[in-house]
This record gives sequence, structure tokens and C-alpha cells, in this order.
Amino acid sequence: MSQILKIVAVVVGVFLAQLYLAEAMEVWQIRPDFILVLLVYISARYGRIPGILFGFTAGLLQDAMGSLSVLGANALAKSVIGYTLGTLNGTLAVWTPRIVNVYVYGTLLGHAIIYQTVMSQGLDLPIGMLLARIGLEAFISSVIVTGLRFLFPLVPSQV
Repeated sequence: MSQILKIVAVVVGVFLAQLYLAEAMEVWQIRPDFILVLLVYISARYGRIPGILFGFTAGLLQDAMGSLSVLGANALAKSVIGYTLGTLNGTLAVWTPRIVNVYVYGTLLGHAIIYQTVMSQGLDLPIGMLLARIGLEAFISSVIVTGLRFLFPLVPSQV
């Protein structure tokens, strides 16, 4: 099976998980974002341009599958994250694991801030509720990324 077919199969599987599994795992109207987790890996392994392109395309598809009231909220947030995490490509061997962790988890927090802020525009949402939603989204994404990093490292081994 070629590399492209493997990537396409993973992307289709992640989108199906986002459609069907994420709803079952919802906590306080915050669903896990499996597409964001895949974006972390694509950006870290393949760089900024693939990260931006995948982030924008996947975000736009995610917006179209969900709430069309704010079309582009996911596309914006995921494009920024694709660019930011694309910086990891080629530098993971240089940076210490702590720096990589701070960078990855800080980026996940940044995604939550961008997305939740855009989605709350026009709503009468107290600042405490907005901060709670940001924290919960960042926490859920961080837990999933942490669990998967034990199974699949951000970069392939050099063996």
C-alpha cells in the first residue's frame, strides 16, 4: 500500500470518527477534535505548507459538516495551527522534549482560544464560561495527543 493511500485511509477514518465517535464523547457541548490531533501529526511530520493546506481544507469540511452559522471558524483556527506546528518539522531532533511539549500543548491551547472566541461572537456568554470552554477543549485535545504520542511519535524513528 503506498504512502498516499495510507494517509487517505487515515484521513477518512479520522473524519468518520469525528462524525460519529466525537458526539458520543461530548462533555459540556465540547467534542474531542480528532481532526486537530491528525493536524498535529501532519504538520510536525511534513511541515508548514502541508499543515496549512490540510488545516484549512479539513477545517472548512468540518465547518460544513457541523454548524454553518460560523463558516470558517475551524478553517481559520486549523490553518494557524498547521502553520505553527509546521515549524516543528526538521527541528524535533534539536529541541528538548520539554520544549516540544510546551510548544505542542501551547498550540492546542491557541487553537481552543481562537475557535471558542470566534464561536462565541454574538452570544451573551460570560467570560468565565468562555474560559471554561477554552480550558476544557484544550484539555481534551491534550489528553488525546498525549495518549497517541506514546503509540505514534511525532517523527518516525531513524532506524
